[in-house]
Amino acid sequence: MKIEPEVLKYLKGEVFKTSLFVDIGKAKHKIISREAAITEMIKNQNVIHIGCSDHIPVINQKISNNTWLHKLITDNAKNCIGIDIDKESIDFIKKETGYQNVYYGDILTDNFESLNDRNWDYVVFGEIVEHLDNPVNFLKVFKEKYGVKVSKFIVTVPSIYNLHQFKNMMNYLEIINSDHRYWFTPYTISKVLVSAGYNPEKIMYSNLQSLNIRDLVKRKIKRIIGIKTEYPFYYFNTIIITGNIN
Repeated sequence: MKIEPEVLKYLKGEVFKTSLFVDIGKAKHKIISREAAITEMIKNQNVIHIGCSDHIPVINQKISNNTWLHKLITDNAKNCIGIDIDKESIDFIKKETGYQNVYYGDILTDNFESLNDRNWDYVVFGEIVEHLDNPVNFLKVFKEKYGVKVSKFIVTVPSIYNLHQFKNMMNYLEIINSDHRYWFTPYTISKVLVSAGYNPEKIMYSNLQSLNIRDLVKRKIKRIIGIKTEYPFYYFNTIIITGNIN
């Protein structure tokens, strides 16, 4: 889904409306994981990976089943540098996994000279924006310090628009990662990016949620008779948004 010029006026604050209707689109989307979508975009590119580590107990497990994002980016990119504020995790990665292209530090306060050594095709902010106290400032500072060297961005965030969350709400529940500050919609994550000076262009959906028995049977039948299985946006848990930094 592309961001329409009319919506962009609202994202930039050029016009205002208390009840803006945003057409999210009726198109159906192919089943793809966040990791596969990112890997496909960054293949043979120069990539900065912000928030590159993970929870220490799951890193080796994810490496073994080929789902650790930093491994996938490193293995498919032309060049890759990862940065993370979790020193213990960075030390673990360097010591235990063999991946040395990771650095400890805070992009808000530290300077990473290695990021100025070349021009970068992409910066990836994978599942970190929802953890930040001030995501607009975080993204803005990155752009001010390194944006002249980076062409495009990839951001992934959890989507509030999915059937699981609707079912939870109907049962008076919120099930959430306790470190998350935000849920996002396509418009709100675009607003964050535009406020930080970025130019979002395309929105995708990934991470198909668990299907019920009826949906599983329907998918099985479609596959047997050769019909591709695609789903509306509300069947997916993750929003992927891409665009230009400048």
